[in-house]
Amino acid sequence: MRKRLTHALALLGAPLMLATTATTAAHAAAATPVHYQVTMIRAANGAFGNLPFALNAAGHTAGIGSFPGLGAQTGYVSTDPAHLTELPGVAPNDPTLAHASEAFGINSSDTVVGTAYETLPVRQTAVVWHNGVPTDLHILPADGQVQARAVNDAGQIAGTGFDTGSAWLYQNGTTTVLPALPGGQAAEAFGISADGQVLGLSSTSNDLSKAEATVWRGGTPRDLGSLPGSTWSEAHAMNPAGTVVGAAGVGGGEFAPRHPVVFAGGTVTDLWPDLGGSTSGTANAINRAGTIVGDGRAGWVYSNGVRTDLTTLIPAASGLTITAAYGINDAGQIVASASPVGNHRQRLAVLLTPVTS
Repeated sequence: MRKRLTHALALLGAPLMLATTATTAAHAAAATPVHYQVTMIRAANGAFGNLPFALNAAGHTAGIGSFPGLGAQTGYVSTDPAHLTELPGVAPNDPTLAHASEAFGINSSDTVVGTAYETLPVRQTAVVWHNGVPTDLHILPADGQVQARAVNDAGQIAGTGFDTGSAWLYQNGTTTVLPALPGGQAAEAFGISADGQVLGLSSTSNDLSKAEATVWRGGTPRDLGSLPGSTWSEAHAMNPAGTVVGAAGVGGGEFAPRHPVVFAGGTVTDLWPDLGGSTSGTANAINRAGTIVGDGRAGWVYSNGVRTDLTTLIPAASGLTITAAYGINDAGQIVASASPVGNHRQRLAVLLTPVTS
């Protein structure tokens, strides 16, 4: 199974401008009546968010940001869009790795989870930050790339050891490695529901290029299926009604183009059947009302059966294109990445707040 993010040395050398394949997608169907106020996640001291991977009920965000003087991107948490706090790594005495971190999840208590880098030998390790202070969870110490991907309000944490293909759940100080589907050999976890169900994927045979979206409840895996002709799908988020969103391959396996999908009632629904070409998209999050956000050719929101390019729902005077949407809370706020018009290589984190017409 492929690794989802850059490895340690790639992160440390990452420039502040990230490449993109995104161009603004054509407006999909009729516009929804909701429009959004755009707030940059950027502090007066020059710190700013690049990729805001997580959003909580209060509108607080976490992800990867850029901080003056660090020379590389690092994890951040923001409880106010005008203030960013750096999330330090777990190797404070190593000048190369001290700030090497990434944040992927945040709960309502502002507990943040992600990954940082241990030294000698360099490896990625799962980390939880309380009040900005990191704790190495020491999960799967023999695995070189371990990420904590999501945390719920009960403090349960889900993540993956990518080198060993191990999905895991951490709760009450204990780590449980989650089993693969029958016949499978590996699994990955990307999300966790409010009631502790873990979301991800599991291989379905010895061929690790074949996997299907999986939900673990009480440690038992359930296959969510995939699109017709696909041998690959993955689950990312679930709302309280049990509706799951993620992605599925189109006519192939791990490296086939993927479309954003909804898993509900035993059915897998393609949210972007005309995405086309080699472009891939993912449904990244869903809220209580069933509103979904994700990425593809652009950041989008899906509500009442209509998918809409978010760039069409923000003020034209913002000068931004919404390139991907990563999270949505029950108030309808969306956390997204954006690029200035004419500079698609730059990534800026934004918070989109719905406004009434």
